[in-house]
Amino acid sequence: MGVYDTVWVKCPKCGEESGFQSKSGECILRDYTLKNCPNDVMMDINRHSPNTCRDCGTIFEVNVLTREVVIK
Repeated sequence: MGVYDTVWVKCPKCGEESGFQSKSGECILRDYTLKNCPNDVMMDINRHSPNTCRDCGTIFEVNVLTREVVIK
């Protein structure tokens, strides 16, 4: 089993949080938000994207450069 960090992102429609895993950076099972996430961790945030909100079904991902949530 590998280790990773998680960036918690709110669904742009309903606000439910979804975890985006990253294997960049230290990978020490840390939890981040888009505001406090280190740049190196952000570089791998979309490796399993797009994400589907489990509450409302919205499909979205994160623009790594702007840290904005984008509906697909």
